[in-house]
Amino acid sequence: MKKWRALFEKSKHFLLVSFLILITFCYAMFQGGFVSWFVFFTVSPFLLYAFIFQLVREEIYSVERKIEPSHVESGQSVQVTISVERKTRFPFAYMLMEELVGSEMLVKSKVQEKDAIKFVGFKKTFTWRYTLESLSRGEHRYLGAQIIFHDFFGWAKKRILVEKEQIVLVYPRVHDIKYATLQTKLDVGSMMTPYSIVKDTSMAIGLREYVPGDRFSWIHWKSFAKTQTLQSKEFEDRQSQELMLMLDVGPSPLFEEKVELVASMLSAIVRGRGDISFVSTGVKTKVFSSIQGEKQLDRVMHHLACVNPVENAKYQLRDTQVLQRVATLLYVTSDISDELLHTLGNTVKSCICFVVSQETQARSDVTKRYKHIQVVHVNPTDYYHLFTEVMKP
Repeated sequence: MKKWRALFEKSKHFLLVSFLILITFCYAMFQGGFVSWFVFFTVSPFLLYAFIFQLVREEIYSVERKIEPSHVESGQSVQVTISVERKTRFPFAYMLMEELVGSEMLVKSKVQEKDAIKFVGFKKTFTWRYTLESLSRGEHRYLGAQIIFHDFFGWAKKRILVEKEQIVLVYPRVHDIKYATLQTKLDVGSMMTPYSIVKDTSMAIGLREYVPGDRFSWIHWKSFAKTQTLQSKEFEDRQSQELMLMLDVGPSPLFEEKVELVASMLSAIVRGRGDISFVSTGVKTKVFSSIQGEKQLDRVMHHLACVNPVENAKYQLRDTQVLQRVATLLYVTSDISDELLHTLGNTVKSCICFVVSQETQARSDVTKRYKHIQVVHVNPTDYYHLFTEVMKP
């Protein structure tokens, strides 16, 4: 039964055109007179065109989709240009193009410009442009395009499905942050030891093998001229570099703001020649160690573009072994609780907890018990003075 239905779907337009030709001819033959023959000869060119339309085998050579700009941040708009090349020059009356999408955001943004009617004529190549407004962060997927060719009156139709998968990656928005040496305090008896993000690049203490991601300025060109082997300078740390940034991926109305804050902090630290690691908790814990260059930062940004909220993610802190060797943890959340502070206090040696919220939450008694935890409240609309806020008592 399904085979007969599929056969009927493919041949129904051909049967319709053939039936119309037969009916108009029979009407002119048996009715006779000027009017009947006038109707037959008037309709005949369109029916003949529709009949030939069904016999022509149309193919699409290529469908290319160009998205500008290539790097997109949340809230930005992009211009999408589709170029289509077909096999023949058969003059189709018009063509309807429709994008096939696999993203909820692309489905919601399916506006009038996305379904375009093109008058093909004899052209073999043509383009189609539309704009996607205010993209949201995430991985948005195009599955392909559906192209439908029509005759003048819709008697004949050809449907071609082109699979052309393409991913549009929308990164979190990066805000400007005034960079300053970020320090926190660690209780060691009566001594207070600061931990800095910045590596002292003014004093080289040795050489090591070049590692992809090292900065261009770190390369020791004199040794390269002698040995033809790339080596990087080894610098002395001002303070301990065991710093780690962690994002609370628990569900929250301010989840996007938390992701943007983490992206902005990482971008500012890397631009300021900082050295920091990043941990993403979720179904699986993912660690990005020693983020120093743009390539390493791009990998983290790719992860932040795709990260989604996870239930009870903050309680996975207890299972994160990498925290045991961290001197200072930078923890970004939107909800501070006694249980979270207890977990941080018993897991890490020192912590700065950045709380993204519209209102400043009262500090818990737990923070008085754990002197090595510093709570900094962050306005989700202003990240510029974030690092200077850390230095306040």
